[in-house]
Amino acid sequence: MESSLILGLLFFFGSAMNDVMLRAKHWQVFLYILPILILANITIVDSPLLSNSMSALAYGCYFTWFALLGNRLFLLLPRNVDFSLTWFLVDTVVVIATFAATVILTDDRSFQGEGLMALPVFYVFFAAGHTFWFLAATLVAVEKRRRPEFGFYFGTLLLFLFWPIGVWFIQPRLNKVWKEQE
Repeated sequence: MESSLILGLLFFFGSAMNDVMLRAKHWQVFLYILPILILANITIVDSPLLSNSMSALAYGCYFTWFALLGNRLFLLLPRNVDFSLTWFLVDTVVVIATFAATVILTDDRSFQGEGLMALPVFYVFFAAGHTFWFLAATLVAVEKRRRPEFGFYFGTLLLFLFWPIGVWFIQPRLNKVWKEQE
């Protein structure tokens, strides 16, 4: 009984958050993300653990925004497009966990892998790229109502990579998708 109530609340608030993401104007999203990015780069000299924890939390919120957005766009995909939401979410969690672990566990906010340890580092880079690819390809697939080719979503991919600038171009497209789905 309690678990079904919790799942129901998560579904309700998750879907409400997804709709908010599609309805929000570009300046609202910018004002949401800007303090997060500023918080991620604040350094408290007297307390490096607190400083690193704040950065990890901020980067977690930043990538959670992308995870929620990808989840919502996936629900709007046409039936003939077969992207893997599970793979996208796993890659997003890998990126969030890696950022958090690197920021909290290392003093200089960096990590170097040599030999076999380089393989997981390469996968983290792939996972970050896959996160942005999924968002771009899914948005274009929802807009075009078919599986897009690389040339159709490459510009959108660049806009997601350069998010503080790209939000001014991507969010109006998300607003249009939300209006069409109503």
